[in-house]
Amino acid sequence: MAFTYRLPSDIEEGAQGGPEFSTVIQEAVSGQEQRVKLWAKCRARYDIGYSVLHSDDPVGSYQAILALFYAHNGRFRPFRFKDWADYQATDTKFGTGDGSDTTFQLSKTYDPSLVLLNTPGSLTYTREIYLLATTPTIKVNGVTQTLTTHYTISATGLVTFVSPPTTGHALTWSGEFDIPVRFDVDYLPVAMNVNSIAEIGSISLREVIGSAELA
Repeated sequence: MAFTYRLPSDIEEGAQGGPEFSTVIQEAVSGQEQRVKLWAKCRARYDIGYSVLHSDDPVGSYQAILALFYAHNGRFRPFRFKDWADYQATDTKFGTGDGSDTTFQLSKTYDPSLVLLNTPGSLTYTREIYLLATTPTIKVNGVTQTLTTHYTISATGLVTFVSPPTTGHALTWSGEFDIPVRFDVDYLPVAMNVNSIAEIGSISLREVIGSAELA
């Protein structure tokens, strides 16, 4: 599936939303609770209705969304989305050489110990990156690699090195990325006011996870 289309940047920048997990809390009569994680991966949720309502070009923004909605058959087909609150990687580790493996998926790891000073811990979350918005810079042990000479990269962010990276060498990347999302509705209610400006109360988007969706 080709991920060609993205919403206009003014709509994306005004979107409300962020990461979402799904957890069931089971409480005993004693007040103790047990937490059950339902989703193995986080799935971000966004709402772009506010963006259209307050856009500098609400009619043009509405037409862009309408075209995207029709072309992607509502919830059926995903498309690119830039989360302006989280779209960059800077020397982000995506693997460690073991002397034999040559293929590694780009990823971004969220590590509280790196941003919360004097807070040691081992809890992290790794998000696989499948949609690149810029050509990434790939480094092995801090040394920038050359595309084709040292590695190739697929459209879904799979890096294949010509030679296996040396055991213990850190693999890092820098660049910008998009995330795959779909409309979370099959119905697009629109009200045209007296000035012929489209007003849409809510347009939900949901992140799509899994490389199979991008094949």
